[in-house]
Amino acid sequence: MRWMLIPMLLFAAVMMTGCVYEYTEEDGYRMAVINEGFPVPKNAYELKPADCTSEIAKSAKYKLKGIGDEEGTPPADYLEEIQRWGWNELEDKRVGHVHYFEKKGKIMSLIIQENVFDVFEMSDDVEL
Repeated sequence: MRWMLIPMLLFAAVMMTGCVYEYTEEDGYRMAVINEGFPVPKNAYELKPADCTSEIAKSAKYKLKGIGDEEGTPPADYLEEIQRWGWNELEDKRVGHVHYFEKKGKIMSLIIQENVFDVFEMSDDVEL
């Protein structure tokens, strides 16, 4: 019985390393760690965020395969989900793959890159 335990553990370890966090709309969304009212894909893996600056009050960085293409274009259904949570995109403020959203005077920034995205809660005194 013991001789079977080692191969089973090795097999389990190989299977677990093959798991990939990948974007799918069906997996749903959860609250961002920096703002309970801002959605992030449920299966996004949190990384060490960038340091905050005078313009950024809080930041979070996530890794998720398929979240953005080479140009940093986010999935349309993710943008729709953000709007369903009550955030309005400030489309006139968008710069490349940097999106800004506003809700009740709070401004969030979403930066999408290929397989990685950042969420920033902007400082209250920031002028866009």
